[in-house]
Amino acid sequence: MRIRAKFTKIGNVKFVGHLDTVRLFQRAIKVAGIPIAYSEGFNPHSKVYFALPLPVGMESVGEYIEIKTKTDVAPADLKDSLNAVLPKGIELLDCDEAEEGAPTLMSQVDAAIYEIIIKNLDNADKIVNVLEQPSIVIAKRNKKKKWVEQEIKPLILDYAITEDEEGIILTAKIKAGSRSNLNPELMLKAIFGSEFENITYDIKRKKLFLV
Repeated sequence: MRIRAKFTKIGNVKFVGHLDTVRLFQRAIKVAGIPIAYSEGFNPHSKVYFALPLPVGMESVGEYIEIKTKTDVAPADLKDSLNAVLPKGIELLDCDEAEEGAPTLMSQVDAAIYEIIIKNLDNADKIVNVLEQPSIVIAKRNKKKKWVEQEIKPLILDYAITEDEEGIILTAKIKAGSRSNLNPELMLKAIFGSEFENITYDIKRKKLFLV
């Protein structure tokens, strides 16, 4: 059966890279005694899949994992078994059975909500002025390591700005996934330009949207 789970990645584990997170879950599944299914061939691997890699240093309270098992397992039992062995900061929140034949998690990701706390900014005027422009173009390196210009305005679906004792909070819903994707740090670079290196910020992924 296929089981999909929503999980957190907060605290010090945010510095664990994606590949190490994959291995972490694989070990936890083994320790928990979950009857995981394996691929066939000379180099079989456990059938554990993630929705969207989380950049190193970024927290999240809305990640998704899919686990395929050899035999039926109650989602609630899988959740409890894994939470008993996973490290602090990673916790399964919701666990449900996925339909056989359903598209892969990664192919379903369409957008994400990020909460960006900027700690040393006096006001939000700079953010608003840029995000309200009809066009936002940023230079970035492509897969061939060449600098290209990218129009990111269509990738920013919605945003809101609030403020508390930590600083100015930019909550942005942006495109994410295999079809089109905007890194929130690239959005910040587009907003602040040459001042980007001077700002202090934290980014947390709050939610992934699946089509």
